[in-house]
Amino acid sequence: MHYAIHELDQYRSRTMNLFRRLACRCHLLHCQKCRAQLRQLEQDDLFLAELRQSEQRMDVPENPSEYRKLCGIFEEERHKRESSI
Repeated sequence: MHYAIHELDQYRSRTMNLFRRLACRCHLLHCQKCRAQLRQLEQDDLFLAELRQSEQRMDVPENPSEYRKLCGIFEEERHKRESSI
């Protein structure tokens, strides 16, 4: 048995109930695949935070063509990551 991405996200965000959280924690001690998915969620959070910071620095309303170009690049990267999971 493996945890689904949304369940790992609940574990990570501490919205999972205590009993399920303890069970998930025990599972993570022994399951490389779920630990890797949890790490990926954490990396995605960092990526999104960096993206938000970049967007703020870009001053998007004054630079819409660069913004659309950047969005296209990130969309391609997201599709690549989703197809590799």
